[in-house]
Order: sequence, then structure tokens, then C-alpha cells
Amino acid sequence: MNFKTGKIKTILILINSILLIIIILFTPLFYNVFNLNHYMNLYEENNVFSVLNKDDVRDVTEKIFRYFKYEEELDYLDPSFQVRYSNESKSTVASFTPDEVSHLDDVRELLAKIFIIYFSGILFIIIGIILMIDKNIKIFIKDLGKIFVISSVSILLFIAILYLLGKNFPVLFDNFHLIFFPQGNFTFSESSLIITLFPFGFFYEFFIKIVLSSATISAAALAAGIIFVNIFKIFKS
Repeated sequence: MNFKTGKIKTILILINSILLIIIILFTPLFYNVFNLNHYMNLYEENNVFSVLNKDDVRDVTEKIFRYFKYEEELDYLDPSFQVRYSNESKSTVASFTPDEVSHLDDVRELLAKIFIIYFSGILFIIIGIILMIDKNIKIFIKDLGKIFVISSVSILLFIAILYLLGKNFPVLFDNFHLIFFPQGNFTFSESSLIITLFPFGFFYEFFIKIVLSSATISAAALAAGIIFVNIFKIFKS
């Protein structure tokens, strides 16, 4: 039996489909999680600047980005990690507490794991596709189409479930934290800097952005997959 036929080919198609699911789901996150303009728009929409100084918010956000990228550490006592209030009559500044910095550290570790999976997925799907290369280019394109269809349909079904769950986003949000932050250090007062900077609406709109982006990519992949699967008919006609 040829290496690229039968059960081995089926296994490669399934593995590459799973890898493509990972890539499609995490690509919007990778793009948006360090997108300063996106954050600034979300801050604006959620009235963060009515409470906190816009320039300081931008500086602290960039500092958090560098922290998430392991380019520097955060010290809650560092003056550059403090934010002035928009109301200039207030002489005090908003600062993160040790618990808030601890939660940011947990978020950093989670993002690191996600991006290790993401980039590993890109690497392994390249290897997997190379292993699938067939002398008959039409068969190879058809197999690629199967990968696109399987992964995109799976993601669209997953997104449909997320949409239904997203109608009760507070519960979904709480369950997400309970699963990924079981240590429980994610509850803060409404007046805390981390909640003022990242209010509930911020995460809801960020969630919608990720879901819609993944859905758009999946729809495009599904269309391409259908074309690839029917490549013989297209060439024949």
C-alpha cells in the first residue's frame, strides 16, 4: 500500500484538520492581543478615558504588552506602572496591587501556552502538508480541500455553540476563569485599576471580535475547501 493512500492518508487529513482548527481559532487572538489601536478603541467605547488619563493608559498598556512578551517584568511600585485620573483635581494615582500583578502573571503564562500551541500548529501543519504531497496535483488539492472543509465546519459549529453561550456572557466569562485560573485570584473590586482599565464590556467586545474573525476565516476556508474538493469537476467542466 502506498504511503500516501489508505488509512495513513486519512490520519494525515484528520491531524492536519485539527492543526488548522487551532490556527484559525488562535490567529485572531494572536493579532488582536497585542494590537494597541484595538485596545485604545475598546477603552474609548467603554469610557475608560473618562476615568483614567489617556496617555498613561496607553503607556501602561504598552508596558503590559512587553510584560506578556517576556520583554520586561512588572513592579507594582514602579511609578511608570501607575495611571493618573482624568480628573486632574485628584492628586492620587491608580496603581495595581500585588494580587492584580499576580493575575496578570497568570494571564501571561496562559498566553504563552496558547502561542506555543499556535506556532507548533503552524510548524506541524507545514510538515503534515508536505507529507501529503502527491504526484497527482489534483488529488493533493482535493485532499487539501477535505482539510479545509473538516476544519472550517468544525469551527463554525463550535462558534455556533459559543454564540449561544455568549448570550449569557457573564456565566461564560466566569466559567472561563474558573477553568483556566483555578487558583481563584481573578476577583477584584469595581474600583481596582485592573477592572477600571479592563471592564466587563472590554472583554465582551474583545470576545465578539475574536469570534467574528474566526467565523470569517472559517467561511473563507470552507468556500476554498468546497472548490478544492470539487477540483476534478471544475477542470472537467
